[in-house]
Amino acid sequence: MQNARKLCFNRALCLLLALSLAMGLLAGCRDEGAASPGEKKTITLTVVHRDGAEKDFTIETAQDMLGAALLDEKLIEGEDSQYGLFVTTVDGEAADAGKHEFWSLTAAGEMLNTGVDSTPIADGEKFELTLSTY
Repeated sequence: MQNARKLCFNRALCLLLALSLAMGLLAGCRDEGAASPGEKKTITLTVVHRDGAEKDFTIETAQDMLGAALLDEKLIEGEDSQYGLFVTTVDGEAADAGKHEFWSLTAAGEMLNTGVDSTPIADGEKFELTLSTY
């Protein structure tokens, strides 16, 4: 009976040690590309204008969201909507709603499912705003 208790205690102790080790390892893991909130990061924005000209901007910011960083740099203007900031002007060029133009947000050429003010940023990321038509 005493051997059974000792065996049970040893198993419980081993399980507790294994869980502690796992928690310690997980606590030390972190996405190296992601910055902590408020930490300085550098991102790149490529603006593709109506005439196809591209202009790159390197932005250093402590902001956590793309829209806030671009507003701080005075690179975008927009209107608040139920879905967040609707970008109307980028780098001084306004989209013409009458011509069905809009500013398209992409990263690595892929459309994002978020707007500028709900797109988190991390150090080294690259984004594009392209004047597009629908």
